[in-house]
Amino acid sequence: MNPKPDDLKMLTSKYKTMNIEELKASIDNLGENNDCSNQFQSIDIAKNELEHKYKERQEQIELLTQSLSSSSRVGRWITSISAVFKKFRESKN
Repeated sequence: MNPKPDDLKMLTSKYKTMNIEELKASIDNLGENNDCSNQFQSIDIAKNELEHKYKERQEQIELLTQSLSSSSRVGRWITSISAVFKKFRESKN
């Protein structure tokens, strides 16, 4: 029995709202339970979503790493010192 397109959309939507740990647990659960008629299709959808989330995470890490490495150490020091002085002036008022 093939799942209905609406069921697949709902399943895909459900997986998109899960975080990585929840997706891993769901995949493990689907692998252990053999009672689901569309088990393999559900596992494939979950694995694809998990792979997508890993790619997004890696892109964010690369962007943050690039941002950090492109900022100068002196600039970060100046910003930190300015923030300390600003907080000091605010506490005096």
